[in-house]
Amino acid sequence: MPAEFRFKALLDLRRQQRDEAGAALGQANEAITKVNTQIDDINRERAALRDTEDVNRQGNVSVDALLAHGRYDLQLQADIGSLESTVAELTAEMDKRRTKLVEAEAELKRFEKLKENDEAEFRALESKREHAEADEVSNRRYTLQRQR
Repeated sequence: MPAEFRFKALLDLRRQQRDEAGAALGQANEAITKVNTQIDDINRERAALRDTEDVNRQGNVSVDALLAHGRYDLQLQADIGSLESTVAELTAEMDKRRTKLVEAEAELKRFEKLKENDEAEFRALESKREHAEADEVSNRRYTLQRQR
């Protein structure tokens, strides 16, 4: 029966912090994926808009329609620029969260190593105590046999 680890509460806290840091990193990654999906959707919309413009140019050309398409395309480009800056900010945040996760993992490993060392020390002391008891029993038997 191993002794209770004296820093068990801290070890549990470090595990919780590591798990929270991992979850935060996952959330940042999901946010980046979501924004990248939005960028892809807008790029597909722009491609569809260009295809529509090519079809409209074959017959009667409406200047107002061309201007509206052009303005809409510019708005889509601005949206993409805004989303790309958001991705850059999210990437920076994700890097911070990744660093925090690495630090939490290192701290957890330190406590786990400390726990392993304590357990090894406990086992060594138990083994030493058991050997001492066995030696004592052997000495008593030997002494009893010599007295007879």
